[in-house]
Amino acid sequence: MDSGKIDLVAYNKETDTVHLIIMDEEEWEDSSKHIDNLHEKILGYIAFIENGAYDQKYPEMYNKEIIIDVVFENDPTKDGQQFLTQISQVLNDTGYYIEFRNYTSL
Repeated sequence: MDSGKIDLVAYNKETDTVHLIIMDEEEWEDSSKHIDNLHEKILGYIAFIENGAYDQKYPEMYNKEIIIDVVFENDPTKDGQQFLTQISQVLNDTGYYIEFRNYTSL
């Protein structure tokens, strides 16, 4: 997982929202490492928004609601699920939205 790269950006016309999508294809054998990598990736997405890079790259999407959308190839472990709950609460408390789903739900 490259924390300095935005994997995918999508616009949903129905909800008028922009989705910054993280494609998580890693296995969960080493939950701690996976959590660290995912945390860094999420922080990279927040930096992309906060440092103005998002607005520069997508000026037509200015003032749209942004959702960080994590799409997993592999189901998170119990530790992973606990991290997802915590990061979701922290981000929601600071005005960011994050969603999680598995590839199979697409």
